Formats: sequence, C-alpha cells, structure tokens
Amino acid sequence: MSAEIHWDVASYALGVLDERDTVRFEEHLASCPQCGLELESLLPVAEMLGEVDGRDLMIAERAESDGLLFERVAAAVGADRRRARSRRLYSLAAGVVLVAMLTGLALFAGTRFADPGTTTAKPPQTGTSASPGAGGRPSPTGERFTATDPTSGVKMEVVLGSTAWGTRIWYSLSGLSGPKTCRLVLLHKNGQAEALSSWKVPRNGYGTAAQPNPLMLETATFAGQDDIDRIQVQVIDDDGTTEPLVTVPA
Repeated sequence: MSAEIHWDVASYALGVLDERDTVRFEEHLASCPQCGLELESLLPVAEMLGEVDGRDLMIAERAESDGLLFERVAAAVGADRRRARSRRLYSLAAGVVLVAMLTGLALFAGTRFADPGTTTAKPPQTGTSASPGAGGRPSPTGERFTATDPTSGVKMEVVLGSTAWGTRIWYSLSGLSGPKTCRLVLLHKNGQAEALSSWKVPRNGYGTAAQPNPLMLETATFAGQDDIDRIQVQVIDDDGTTEPLVTVPA
C-alpha cells in the first residue's frame, strides 16, 4: 500500500474524505499503529474545530484561494457537531424516561409497603364512606368508637388496634368545614394529654356539601388501649389557643 495514505490522517479526523477513501483509510488504520497514534492526537483538535463557526473564520482569514476546500471542511465538521449534539440529546431524553419509570416504580413500592403506623392523609375518593378502611383498603381490625359533636356538627369514627408497642389509631372525620388548622389529642386516663398529629383543613372541608368525602387518617401512640380515656380533635387558633371540635370516649 502506498505510504502516501499516511497523509490522510488529518482529513479522516476532520471527516472530509469521501466514502471510498474513508473505507480505504480505515483498512489501513487497522494495521498501522503510527496512524492510530497520530489520529488520537488529532481528535482534540477536531473537537475544538467543531466549536468554530467556519464561515466567520473564512471571512476573518480572507481565505479566497482554497475557499471551496475550507468550506467543505467547515460543513463536514459542523454536520459532525450537529450529529454529536443530537446523540447527546437523545441519550439525555432516554435517561430522563428511564429515571421517571424507576421513580414511579419506587413510589408504587413505597406506597404498597409503607409502615401504616405513621400518620398519613389519604386522598378523598368518590363514593367512600366515613368509615376507616373505606377507599379500597382492608378495614382495620380493633374496637370501633363513634361520636358527633352537637355544637360543631363534626362526626368522628375511630378504630383502636392494640400492638406490642402501643396502639394504632385509624380515624375519619366528616362535617369538618374549613379553612382551619386541627390536631388530634389523646387524653390518657391518668390525665396526661398527648398531641399525636396535626393538619390543615382546606376551604371546602371534608364530608361537607362542597367536599362530600371524609378525611381519613392514621397515627399511633405508645399508650396501651386500656390507658386511653378519650380521643379529641381540636382547632388551633392563630394565637395558639385550642378548642375542641369533637371528642370520642374510648
């Protein structure tokens, strides 16, 4: 093979060889370590040229004699740069889709296997009743208590489930108008008051004409079921004072 093919390294790096010469040079490159090393040293230069606006450079240098060849080089480098940018964008888009799929699976798994002992607000669902356990979940097991406050009109239903570490509490509220801030307080038989959770009630409330679905929540306490005297929902005013909305004797 002619030694002059060594001169094609720069042209190959810039992508200006035609298809026949490109195939010819690549066959030579496979068995020529010298051209391989030279090509590796030229790749950074080709990448830098990819960031240059070829037409502006041609005007600045007043390249008139070899303008056609230079324009061919600039066009080839510009096209290669656009192809590389497209590959990066497609790779990024594929990565975003993959992350979104994995995130959705993680959230689904977390929802299925989350510890029911934590306090969580369940989104209202059409057609649910005020009973804890509605909305497609298995009904909690334990003792059930219900009360409606004659003044506020708020109805509360509670299910207490004894565990080795304390008591799980499932409860639902209806007739709860908003906006307001509420909290759940456990009143022990020894007189101690234990605040368990708090939440904000939106303007439409829960279990009302504007929002017919009840609010269903879960929480827990260290107290045994035999130590619980009453469970109470209170309104927290702007100045920090509280007043009872509904109390359920246990």
